[in-house]
Amino acid sequence: MKPKFELVAVEGNIGVGKSTLVPKLVAHLNNLDERPWKMILEDVDTNPEFRRLLAEFTQDPTKRINFQRFITNHRAELCADLDPAYNYVLERSLYSDLVFCQANLQEACRPDGDDLTYYYDIWDKLDDYPRVTSVMYLRSNPQIAFQRMLNRARDAENGTPLSYIQLISDCHDAFLPHICERKGTMLLTEQWDHFGDSERLARRILHRL
Repeated sequence: MKPKFELVAVEGNIGVGKSTLVPKLVAHLNNLDERPWKMILEDVDTNPEFRRLLAEFTQDPTKRINFQRFITNHRAELCADLDPAYNYVLERSLYSDLVFCQANLQEACRPDGDDLTYYYDIWDKLDDYPRVTSVMYLRSNPQIAFQRMLNRARDAENGTPLSYIQLISDCHDAFLPHICERKGTMLLTEQWDHFGDSERLARRILHRL
């Protein structure tokens, strides 16, 4: 039986502002809620293997599966054995892997067995993953997300085209509602073209949970 605590996943396009929002959300939740909250951020700037595989992912679409498998395993490990005395806000969940997998399948001229096996492997991992109680989907215009990605200037993302950001946006819109419905997760969508009031989002999370 899975332990009962709240796990809120912040999802959205590359560059939309997830890692900026998560600490603010957690601070507001701790001010507003009697239950303690912690954040779980991806170590994108300190993990050399993450950066190496992300650069490979960006430069060579045929090698995207290597990064995908790495990040899926890494995300699963980040949420293994979480202390049920806390609630959590998570920067991306395994739901992201399903969205990106769909995007990469769309780009592939002829997906091979590894691509399809990976997709079903993610669903299998979700069986042991803590229950995602709600998703805060930060939706944005792809051009805005693309410009934010350029502005933060991560070397490993250099060369990511606007067309890929558009595809990721389309896949979030198309598949994230389906994933949330299938897993019984509350989907909270926020338009994030101009960022927004993080305290209001925290209050929205508490009202809906």
